[in-house]
Amino acid sequence: MKYKNLMDMHTHTDNSPDAEHSAVLMCEKGFNAGLRAIAITDHCECDAYLQHRYDISLRQSVFESYKARAAFAGRMVVVLGVELGQPLHDLKTAEKIVSQKFDFILVSQHSLTTKEDFYKLDYSLEQNNPHELLNRYFDELLEIAKWGKFDSLAHLTYPIRYIKGTHGIDIDLARYYDKIDEILKTLALNGKALEINTSGLRQQFGELMPTIDILKRFKALGGEFITVGSDAHTADEVAANITDGLAAAQESGFKYITLYKERTPIQISFT
Repeated sequence: MKYKNLMDMHTHTDNSPDAEHSAVLMCEKGFNAGLRAIAITDHCECDAYLQHRYDISLRQSVFESYKARAAFAGRMVVVLGVELGQPLHDLKTAEKIVSQKFDFILVSQHSLTTKEDFYKLDYSLEQNNPHELLNRYFDELLEIAKWGKFDSLAHLTYPIRYIKGTHGIDIDLARYYDKIDEILKTLALNGKALEINTSGLRQQFGELMPTIDILKRFKALGGEFITVGSDAHTADEVAANITDGLAAAQESGFKYITLYKERTPIQISFT
């Protein structure tokens, strides 16, 4: 099916430490790919805010996002966003950031307290037992969902991308469904969005994050808002697999994709 109103609500510019290209180039690629809107959501890891100088890179990201917005005015909506990592690891910093004038705050959990990012962990070590880590991960995500000072929850099944996709450890997500359901119910109750992250389709992992089964659960539990993001870290990835994300949303019973302006959700039909 050909979808209209394509939007990529998760992209990173060279103001993220693991990304390569400028906001203007990312937007140019998005416009050429037929996007109606793009969100610049550079990383801001709360647990390393000053240590890794996110205070400086985030300020630069905002400045360059405004420049890109002016350059594409009347052609494509440029959403001023941020990906806020580990907000509860430094709540004071998180509260400071969410008080700023963003259009869209995407929240994520890349690591657990006292642990490195899931993509860096050695899962053969006893202290990195995948099942224990996943139990802790979903417990922390629930606390973030209860905190609620964000707009969309990014890549809910993030650790699986590395535990299963990179290290080949088989994980039965069904054993965590009770915890996941609590997260989904909390998001739905608080009017928060769940992201369909398409980056896994371009990696060894080979799956959307989360899967269609979880998207269907979100819908059944009262979820209303969905965002779709490529999680692009290069210009060539902008808009990648967005139509796959929309197809999954449609199969899960959703009729709208959500755009954010000044932290307010705007439901837009994608069919």
